[in-house]
Amino acid sequence: MEASDFVLVVDSSVEEQVEELAVFLDQVEANQEKNVFAKCKEFLASENVTEAVSFLLSRLSLLSQISEKEFEPMMNVFISLLQESTAYEEQVVKFCQVLESIVEQTTSSAPLALSVLSTLFNASVKDRQHARLHILNSVVTITTRYNLYQSLSPYFVYFPEWLHQASVPVSDQRAFNIFVSKAIQSYDEEQSFAFLLEAVKMAPSNTDEAVRELVHRAVNSPKYFFYDDIVTLPAIQQLEQATLQLLGILSGGMVEDFLSWVDTNRSFCQQEKFDQEAIARKMKLLTIASLATQAPNNVLSYKDIAKVLQTDESEVELWIIDVIRAGLVEGRMSQLNQTFIIHRSSYRVFGKHEWISLHEKLAKWSSSLQYMLQVMDQPLSNYTLATSKKGGREHAGVSASE
Repeated sequence: MEASDFVLVVDSSVEEQVEELAVFLDQVEANQEKNVFAKCKEFLASENVTEAVSFLLSRLSLLSQISEKEFEPMMNVFISLLQESTAYEEQVVKFCQVLESIVEQTTSSAPLALSVLSTLFNASVKDRQHARLHILNSVVTITTRYNLYQSLSPYFVYFPEWLHQASVPVSDQRAFNIFVSKAIQSYDEEQSFAFLLEAVKMAPSNTDEAVRELVHRAVNSPKYFFYDDIVTLPAIQQLEQATLQLLGILSGGMVEDFLSWVDTNRSFCQQEKFDQEAIARKMKLLTIASLATQAPNNVLSYKDIAKVLQTDESEVELWIIDVIRAGLVEGRMSQLNQTFIIHRSSYRVFGKHEWISLHEKLAKWSSSLQYMLQVMDQPLSNYTLATSKKGGREHAGVSASE
């Protein structure tokens, strides 16, 4: 949406631009009054460009009646005139509203409106960047309302930088992130959650509806498994004890901990509309992930898994398949030995114990690598080919000389 070194080139004076657009609007069939040019001429006679732009803006919705070929050029003329207005931000807000209303009348014009907004966004430079927030609001509204989300999503990564450059207050940035989160939720749940999380981070002492929605979505989501980045947020820490206990269990607890919490907080769970069944299922997956990180020799028996999950051994393989699908653990099952052999597991929390475990693993790898280097540094003359006969067959082997 944003082009580097953007330049809006207009080969005419302000008066000529006003005249061109006013005459064009008077020629639109839906305009019964035909007074746009006459009114604008009065404003220009008193050198009041801002009023002329304001009057043109009040008639700009007439452009919904023109052809697609003429739409964008005329809008670009108006964008050029906006640069001369002393009421820039106020008129940008109204201009965005006009574009949204035009798209409501003619949905096929949505891509054209986005192109116009892109030009307006890039023209809002230097001391006028603060107007970009209003433009982005309209871009998000149009793209999500008219199924053009794919044209918007590549630019999400630039939103924080654009808002920072525009010196948008933190409170407005937070409101914008909440707005985007709601607008795109039906298209991309994960990205929507990311915007909501960013909004909550911006208000450390605020426990409003956004904070509770974040917790509700994180707890009930079947795809959200790691809670460290939520639990530690100041806004979350101000919630009631029962919620903090639940988040703590999801962060590092086991199935047994969750069942105990439900027994104590059943009415609270219903009041907050926490999905007990969905959370219980998630806790079983998280419990297997925790068991996998602690498994001796990276092997878990079906019996041990069933005992911790409080389920029948016949169901263990289904839970293992689900935890692998969730990306929490990698491994293979041995039906013969009734064991789960772990290749990779995900730590739910990474504290002191995990750092110690990582240090021990790295020490073992370092020792193994040093031994391999020592072996490789020895000359080949230190090795001899030994042969032996066994079962009537000759066998060869390599041995190191002293």
